[in-house]
Amino acid sequence: MEQVVADCERLLGGEHPNTLTARANLAASYRQAGRTGEAIELLERVVADRERLLGGEHPNTLTARANLAVSYRQAGRTGEAIELLERVVADRERLLGGEHPSTHTAHAALSELQVLGE
Repeated sequence: MEQVVADCERLLGGEHPNTLTARANLAASYRQAGRTGEAIELLERVVADRERLLGGEHPNTLTARANLAVSYRQAGRTGEAIELLERVVADRERLLGGEHPSTHTAHAALSELQVLGE
């Protein structure tokens, strides 16, 4: 996966949507392997890049924020994870509506975190 990111950066550039997706996928692999710190570092960069390139309301930006929240939770940073997911829920409700599947998914993740945070 690291080679895929390197190849995307070399061939497409660091700001290409496929490069950002490759970075996000690498971060997911890091998180699954227990390399949470590296996952967070990559996802914070992905979120910042997607916000800058696509805007804060783009679905890919919202997904990147939700994924970052999962990594924060895994790292024991529950407060930050809750804060980030609250923002994702609010944005998805406003942009997609309360009945959209992505909104429901964000609500479920937030509810789980809030229970852990108590």
